[in-house]
Amino acid sequence: MSEGLSNIKIDGEKLLACADILGMEKAREMVNEHKVKAFGLLSSILSRPKPEEIEIIYEEKRFDAFWHVLGTSRFEYKRRKKYTLIVDPIVQEVELLGSSFGVPGDMKTFTVEGVERCVEEYREEELVDAQTGQNGDFKAYLAVPNRILESTDEITMDGTPIVSLETKPSFLIRKVINGLIKPIQADQILDEQIGISELGLYFIPVYTFELRWKTKDKRVTISYDGVTGLMRPKANKITERLRRTFTNDELFEFGKEVANFVPGGGLAMMVGKKAIELTKKD
Repeated sequence: MSEGLSNIKIDGEKLLACADILGMEKAREMVNEHKVKAFGLLSSILSRPKPEEIEIIYEEKRFDAFWHVLGTSRFEYKRRKKYTLIVDPIVQEVELLGSSFGVPGDMKTFTVEGVERCVEEYREEELVDAQTGQNGDFKAYLAVPNRILESTDEITMDGTPIVSLETKPSFLIRKVINGLIKPIQADQILDEQIGISELGLYFIPVYTFELRWKTKDKRVTISYDGVTGLMRPKANKITERLRRTFTNDELFEFGKEVANFVPGGGLAMMVGKKAIELTKKD
């Protein structure tokens, strides 16, 4: 009989940069084409700015980021189950699989006992803004071209900042694992598996511009998504910048935190190439 979850695998740790189809020059062209419309809500029909009255007073390229965590679990077990079978009133005895079952009196049912072999499989997925910790509509970014990074140096060496990363992967791992562990009514557990197959931090290029209507001294901020080329519904300038870059291994040092959450002792927590042996606390 299985002693429970003995091996939790965490694979697929990756830093990924989504392909930038825009670039600063094209983004600048787009903002110049749409700068009059950008002030549409601040102006009336009789008072619209002329293109030459609008200037770009601030521009930036940055990387926003989101986490993609995908986990699965599988439970195989056996359990005893009684089955009630219905027969005609005239039946007195039933032979089934080499055994005889009496049907006393005018009863129309008899009961047999069997052993069920069951398999349950579950899937949990999280797509979360790495700065705010909020779930977001990031599904489309998983299908666009991207490249795997060994270090964020590869995307920040030209001075492009990354938003402050506030959401730790350990928190998301706990959340996914919590959803994958299910109560099981079993007499014999044959196999239990739980694992994280995807743990990716995706970087999205964002271009932000602040415009000033010189004659009215009014300002508007707009942002473009470098992956889709579309204007973002909410525009904001970067407030916190990552002070240093980090490598893949440095980012995914979270095995002990996750292990403290998972119930049971003697767990072998596999984190990429690392294995942390844990013992049950008294």
